[in-house]
Amino acid sequence: MEEILLKFKGAAVGPAIGAAIGKAVEGVPAQSVFEYYGRAITKLEKPHPSSPYDYLKPEEVPASVELFRLALESLVNSKGFDPYDFAARVLDWVASTKVHKYLEPTVLNTALALLQEQPLTEVVRKTASVDAILHTSAMGIYHFDNPTLAAEGAKVMAKIFSEGREVEEGAQVLGAAVSLLIDGDFDLGEAEENKRFIEELIDSCPSLEVGGKYLFKVVEYLKEKLPPQRAVEIFGNGEHVWEAIPLALYLFLSDAKYPQKAFLNAVNAYGEIGGSTAALGFMVGQWIGAYWSVDIFPPEWRERVEHAKVLEELAEKLYRLLFE
Repeated sequence: MEEILLKFKGAAVGPAIGAAIGKAVEGVPAQSVFEYYGRAITKLEKPHPSSPYDYLKPEEVPASVELFRLALESLVNSKGFDPYDFAARVLDWVASTKVHKYLEPTVLNTALALLQEQPLTEVVRKTASVDAILHTSAMGIYHFDNPTLAAEGAKVMAKIFSEGREVEEGAQVLGAAVSLLIDGDFDLGEAEENKRFIEELIDSCPSLEVGGKYLFKVVEYLKEKLPPQRAVEIFGNGEHVWEAIPLALYLFLSDAKYPQKAFLNAVNAYGEIGGSTAALGFMVGQWIGAYWSVDIFPPEWRERVEHAKVLEELAEKLYRLLFE
């Protein structure tokens, strides 16, 4: 059981580490990255002046991690998923925080409408941004032993602040992936095992309509052993659900046996016109932590990244809740 606890912690702190590092080059073209840093990023860095997170410190995290933290807090304190409790925590955070760390617009608009008691019918809630659903992966930790429940729970959580086929299907994938990585028996890095993981991921998401074809695309390109930058060109690295999730899965699975390499490829997946490196870092960081456990991350990052200690504490509380 100690292994499960370490995987809980890895799945909780990995997103914060990945997003904190990846935010430095969010939306920044490759040429500008190398002109500014002189190399690919490999650690917590001062964000590039062109990054939307340029006002944050190297160790600070984007809003997606704040929502993820609130999701874990709600699961622990409610002893399960209470959508009203989670929504209340998000609204309190929005109302009391002066800087929302680039909160995804549809999530912010929905939260503001609820705070101002405006009818949601007057708010545009439809989005296809992966940033609107990254926090739903918390359901994969809670339902670590049932990926289908993790997928369904993540979908419901996503619909609280956003809507749209992409976010509903993408949330399912995020929830189920974490569950499978924590409790699965995959030897990832092997072609057949990578394929089996994708197949089980699809089977665990009961209402995928279009997502399956994007996930099978990952399997097909894994056979070609694309270098990271070529994968960026083929999959796309924007915030659209079916660009970000398939690319993150490809980067994770193609180097699953070399997690540090997979992690650095994710936070450096900027391409010629920039990319959603914070989200990619969030996902790959979480999957590495869920698969390899929290010990895969350098102690310095676990000590320094904002909320890292709190996230590990919440993971342990959730573990105690489920096992005691």
